[in-house]
Amino acid sequence: MTARDRFIVGVPLGRWQTNCYVVGDRDAATCAVIDPGETGAREVPRLLDDLGVTCEAILLTHGHLDHFWAAPQLAKDLDVPVFLHPDDRWLWEDPGAGFGSLPPGALQQTFGLEWDNATDVLEDLSDGMEVEFGNTRFRVEHNPGHTPGHVTFLGRDLAEADVSFALGEPTATDEMLFSGDLIFAGSIGRTDFPRGSTEAILRSLADTVLPLQDDTVILSGHGPDTTVGRERATNPFLAEARQRHAV
Repeated sequence: MTARDRFIVGVPLGRWQTNCYVVGDRDAATCAVIDPGETGAREVPRLLDDLGVTCEAILLTHGHLDHFWAAPQLAKDLDVPVFLHPDDRWLWEDPGAGFGSLPPGALQQTFGLEWDNATDVLEDLSDGMEVEFGNTRFRVEHNPGHTPGHVTFLGRDLAEADVSFALGEPTATDEMLFSGDLIFAGSIGRTDFPRGSTEAILRSLADTVLPLQDDTVILSGHGPDTTVGRERATNPFLAEARQRHAV
């Protein structure tokens, strides 16, 4: 087994173009799936077949519908657990709550989704937790702000990984941050959704992003890849986080 057997494949899914990532090892033939959004129940199994790997777990950065739309179906079809921070279980139980107050049946009427909120597939994530799937180690960081239970996954020892990303051509680095909606190229996740907090997300940016090396690649929940150094130099929200919460 060599480091080059490791791979990262990122594809945008569904109407919200949420980036779903498959991170794994071709030699071990295993992987983890991060944030399988709308259309993921159809597209992720095809991708796994193309890669010749078996999924060991579904990792969720947070509980917004665009990031976990396909998770219940995939958990059943692939017979794998779904890892989610407990502070976002309220969104798993009622995804419509992420949009505000929606009437009963609104998910079906608006999105054509019949939600399966079975909790027997869920496993809890916690701050500082280390998990390993697809021969890749991830450090979990709790980053409230976009949602109360938002987390990021810092992939380790990925410098030689083969990276394929539909929205860019990132060069793998030893550590790579799967940032969900904490930070994007030039921006950050919205905080005007229910239970969002601007102050909390700025603290999360300071605690999680600013300490990383400049060359660390950021693979976000939406949009193209970027690096910590690029965001440190150009992202006004990261500058504000540094001013308010110097590290």
